[in-house]
This record gives sequence, C-alpha cells and structure tokens, in this order.
Amino acid sequence: MLSLQDVKDAQARIAPYVVRTPLLRIPALDAPLGCQVYLKFEGFQVMGAFKIRGAMNKALSLTPQQRSHGLVCASSGNHAQGVACAAKELGVRSVIVMPTNANPVKLAGVKSFGGQVELVGTLSSQREARAGQLAREEGMVNIHPYADPYVAAGQGTIGLEIVADLPDAAVVAAPIGGGGLISGVATAVKGLSPHIRTIGVEPAGAPRYSRSRAAGAPVTLDSVDTIADGTRTDHADPGNFEVIQARVDDLCAVDDTYIRRAVRLLMDKAKLTVEPSGALPVAAALAGVLPVKPEDKVVFVLSGGNLDPALAAQLLQN
Repeated sequence: MLSLQDVKDAQARIAPYVVRTPLLRIPALDAPLGCQVYLKFEGFQVMGAFKIRGAMNKALSLTPQQRSHGLVCASSGNHAQGVACAAKELGVRSVIVMPTNANPVKLAGVKSFGGQVELVGTLSSQREARAGQLAREEGMVNIHPYADPYVAAGQGTIGLEIVADLPDAAVVAAPIGGGGLISGVATAVKGLSPHIRTIGVEPAGAPRYSRSRAAGAPVTLDSVDTIADGTRTDHADPGNFEVIQARVDDLCAVDDTYIRRAVRLLMDKAKLTVEPSGALPVAAALAGVLPVKPEDKVVFVLSGGNLDPALAAQLLQN
C-alpha cells in the first residue's frame, strides 16, 4: 500500500517542476459552508490542475531510456495536460487519448504543450484500451491517471503542504474521480496527523467509491452522468479502494445542482475560477452532506481551474 515515505520522496523529486500552492483563508465562505474555510487551489499550477504532480513524479521515476520511447495516457483532460506538460519539460514525445466530448479548454491545453491527441469514445475504459495498445505496439510508457502508485504519491504532496501550513486542521476534503488524489492526500495527512479527518466527495452521477464501500469491494458503474467531467470514471480501482477504505474517514456524493452553485459561489466570494470537478468539496458543504461544524478548520482541495468559458457563462446566467 502507498506509504508516507512514497509521498515524501515524490515531493523531493517534483519540487523543481510544480507550484507549492498557497492555502487561502476565505472568511466570506464560512457562513454558506458552515465551517472555517481554507482553500487549496490547484488552478495555480502551470497547466491549471493538480495532475502535474502525479504525472511529473511518474515521468521522473523512469529511466532516460524508458522516457525516450515517449509517454502515453488516457484522460478526460487534466491528467492529459499533466502528462503533455511533463513530456514537454523532459523533452520527450507524448500521445494523449481523450474522449470525444473532451472539455475544449483541456483539449487546447494538451495541444499547447505539444501533445499528440487521439479522440476515442466517452468511457474511460475505451480510452484506457487505446492507450494500452499504443504502449504495447510502440513501446511508449503508459502513465495511468490514477491506478499508479507514483501518480498517487505525486498527488499526495498536496497533503504534505496542507499539514505543513495548517497543522491544526480538523478536516481535509478532496474530490474523487479515479481515486488517486484522495489516496495520496489521505496517505500524507493520516501519516503526519492522524487526528485530521479525511473526506472524499464524488458526484451523485458517478458514485463508484461510495457504492464500492457499501458493497465491500470495487464496483463498476453501468453509466456515469455528471457535469464534473474530470470524475467520469466508470469503475473503482482496487488499489485506490484499499487505501480509501483504510485512510478516508467519510465518503459523500453531491448532485450536479450543488456543483453548479459551488462554481458560482467560488467565483463570487473567493474570486476563483474552479472547474466543476474541483468544486465538489464545496458543493458537498453547500448541500449539507459534508460532516463539518462551524468551529472546524476545513481545507477544501480545489483540484483544478480549467473551466470551459462557455460553461462559465452558462453558470453565471442561471
């Protein structure tokens, strides 16, 4: 299982390549969210999301010969940008397999980093099959968006930064898609400060880990339907499920209605542009399903800021 030392090693490895994002205290959000609000906004990363942490950690763990064959990944967007960005930093080729309904901001971001894009299907399983084929046929290294300990360890560096900046935090809440982010963050937080509660938030239209916890084993969903495009994974990863079972105190799911409200609220009160997936923890607090109290110091991990301008305009009009 992923260890605290894995996350510390990742932090040392990726430090020259990532932004140590600040922890923002936003009192204007205390009343609507029902706690003392601290925001960890990963939109400040060079590619606008936390995914550069895991992608860079995995890429740097490879030998120069392995990297020379190129990097490939299957992703709905932010991991795609992370891998393309890492490849550009290290001077190697990248092929990114994205869904046909990819967020246009994320698609443009991948191309801006020199990634070669292939559009395949709408399910994560379809994209993963194509990425695996490229790895077998061309010898490229497939960097999985969440089912990889190096990727999860890289994402976990967020947790190290949170505990260093706010050791008396009561709660750390983070979005869940494939589960790599919450696995890494929970490993770091629980490893350093076991008293801090860790909470993972999923969209109600893609509750794979909530259902897995209820079933006692990883499950695959028949379908996913959510505005949170970065969380449209249709199955729970066994490795991440094991970590979540051991180190995540609570899981909750929130409807798209509250995700939309959360994006608007963050624009209004925090002056931050946060994509729907990144706004999940705030949405859960707005919906009243995040188990927090007014006196709690709560860190909301806002995983990315790559919001489609057309969607932003739509949300602001409603």
